[in-house]
Amino acid sequence: MLLCATCLAVLRDASGAPGHLSLRIIDTRRSKIPRSVTVTISTFRCSDCGAIWRYREAKDSGPQGWALVPSDETSDGG
Repeated sequence: MLLCATCLAVLRDASGAPGHLSLRIIDTRRSKIPRSVTVTISTFRCSDCGAIWRYREAKDSGPQGWALVPSDETSDGG
Protein backbone atom coordinates (compact mmCIF):
# COMPACT_ATOMS: atom_id res chain seq x y z
CA MET A 1 0.00 0.00 0.00
CA LEU A 2 1.23 3.45 -0.86
CA LEU A 3 0.80 6.01 1.90
CA CYS A 4 -0.48 9.49 1.12
CA ALA A 5 1.74 12.47 1.93
CA THR A 6 -0.11 13.22 5.17
CA CYS A 7 0.29 9.64 6.43
CA LEU A 8 3.98 9.75 5.60
CA ALA A 9 4.26 12.84 7.81
CA VAL A 10 2.71 11.20 10.91
CA LEU A 11 5.27 10.97 13.72
CA ARG A 12 5.30 7.36 14.93
CA ASP A 13 5.92 6.04 18.45
CA ALA A 14 5.70 9.46 20.11
CA SER A 15 3.10 10.08 22.82
CA GLY A 16 0.90 13.06 22.03
CA ALA A 17 1.91 13.31 18.36
CA PRO A 18 -0.94 14.48 16.14
CA GLY A 19 -2.42 12.39 13.36
CA HIS A 20 -3.98 14.21 10.40
CA LEU A 21 -7.43 15.38 9.31
CA SER A 22 -8.18 12.42 7.01
CA LEU A 23 -7.85 9.82 9.78
CA ARG A 24 -11.28 8.50 10.77
CA ILE A 25 -11.71 6.51 13.96
CA ILE A 26 -13.08 2.99 13.40
CA ASP A 27 -12.55 1.36 16.83
CA THR A 28 -11.52 2.12 20.42
CA ARG A 29 -10.68 -0.45 23.07
CA ARG A 30 -9.83 0.15 26.70
CA SER A 31 -8.25 -2.55 28.81
CA LYS A 32 -7.58 -2.40 32.54
CA ILE A 33 -4.60 -4.57 33.31
CA PRO A 34 -4.85 -6.00 36.87
CA ARG A 35 -2.59 -4.09 39.31
CA SER A 36 -1.50 -1.84 36.48
CA VAL A 37 -2.75 0.92 34.17
CA THR A 38 -5.61 1.33 31.73
CA VAL A 39 -4.53 1.02 28.11
CA THR A 40 -6.55 2.69 25.34
CA ILE A 41 -5.96 1.64 21.74
CA SER A 42 -7.84 3.48 19.01
CA THR A 43 -7.82 2.34 15.39
CA PHE A 44 -8.12 4.77 12.49
CA ARG A 45 -8.42 4.50 8.69
CA CYS A 46 -7.09 7.19 6.37
CA SER A 47 -9.89 8.28 4.04
CA ASP A 48 -7.28 9.34 1.43
CA CYS A 49 -5.07 6.25 1.08
CA GLY A 50 -6.81 3.58 3.19
CA ALA A 51 -3.92 3.08 5.63
CA ILE A 52 -4.86 1.66 9.03
CA TRP A 53 -3.27 3.26 12.10
CA ARG A 54 -3.40 2.47 15.81
CA TYR A 55 -2.88 5.01 18.55
CA ARG A 56 -1.92 3.62 21.97
CA GLU A 57 -2.28 5.63 25.18
CA ALA A 58 -1.25 4.40 28.62
CA LYS A 59 0.76 5.61 31.57
CA ASP A 60 3.27 2.79 31.39
CA SER A 61 6.58 2.09 29.71
CA GLY A 62 5.03 0.36 26.69
CA PRO A 63 4.98 1.80 23.18
CA GLN A 64 2.97 5.01 22.88
CA GLY A 65 1.51 6.99 20.03
CA TRP A 66 0.93 6.13 16.38
CA ALA A 67 1.78 2.84 14.71
CA LEU A 68 0.97 1.77 11.19
CA VAL A 69 -0.89 -1.55 11.11
CA PRO A 70 0.78 -4.06 8.75
CA SER A 71 -1.47 -4.97 5.81
CA ASP A 72 -1.41 -8.67 6.77
CA GLU A 73 -3.25 -7.76 10.01
CA THR A 74 -5.99 -5.92 8.11
CA SER A 75 -6.70 -8.40 5.33
CA ASP A 76 -10.08 -10.09 5.58
CA GLY A 77 -9.11 -13.14 3.59
CA GLY A 78 -11.33 -12.40 0.71
